[in-house]
Amino acid sequence: MLRIAIVEDDVKYARKLEDYIERYSQQYHLDYSCDYYENGLALLEEKPVYDLILMDIKMPYIDGMKLAQKLREWDQDFALIFITNMAQYAIKGYEVNALDFMVKPVQYYDFEIKFKKAVDYYKKHRDVKITINMSESIRRVSVRDIRYIEVMNHMLTYHLKDEKHETYGQLNKVEEELQPHNFVRCHQSYLVNLRYVLEVHKDYIIVGQDRVPVSRRRKREFMQRLTDYMGSGF
Repeated sequence: MLRIAIVEDDVKYARKLEDYIERYSQQYHLDYSCDYYENGLALLEEKPVYDLILMDIKMPYIDGMKLAQKLREWDQDFALIFITNMAQYAIKGYEVNALDFMVKPVQYYDFEIKFKKAVDYYKKHRDVKITINMSESIRRVSVRDIRYIEVMNHMLTYHLKDEKHETYGQLNKVEEELQPHNFVRCHQSYLVNLRYVLEVHKDYIIVGQDRVPVSRRRKREFMQRLTDYMGSGF
C-alpha cells in the first residue's frame, strides 16, 4: 500500500489533489492510504512515515522547504513532490531531494505524469524483508529498519533502531544481498545503510546514534556512494 500525505493549507486544493489521487487509483488499480495536514507543524509533531508527500511550498508556521529539510533528517527515502504557484522556488527542491514539482493550477494530465513517477519510485524503493536465522529462532526484519551490520569473530550483529540481533554468518554474503538497497561497506567489519548516515568525519561516521569507523581504504568509494545516494531524489 502506498502511504501518501498531503500538506496544503488550502483545504479546497487539498481536496482536489485527493480527487486526482482517487481517479488515478481507479485507473491504475493502486492500493493507497492518504492523510491530510493543514500545515507542516502538524506533520512534524506526529513524525509519521510516508512513501509519498505532496507538499505546498508557501504555508503558515513553516514553509515547505524548511519542512522538507526537517523531514529528511529522519527519512531519506520518501518521494517528495512540491505543489506550488512559485515555480521559481521549486528548483530549490534539489536541495531536499524532491522527486518533482507541479505548478498550480494543477491539471490532471500533468498530475498523472508526475504521480506515476512517484509510484514508480515507490515500487523501486518499497520495503523488503530479510530473514535472520538466530540460534533458537528466526526473525523477519525490514531492510529499511537496519541501520548497520557489524561482524566480529564470525558473529554478525544487526543494529536496528531499538534492538540488536546476532547470528553467525559472513558479512560478504550479507553485503551482496543488501547492496541493491543502499548498503555500503565503510570498513572491513561494518556494512552501513546510507539512509541513516547523519555525519561524516575523518575516520568515523555517525549512523543514527552510533559512531561507526571508516577505513582509509574504503572511504573514497563510500563517499562516492553516499554522494550518489543523497543526490538520487530526481
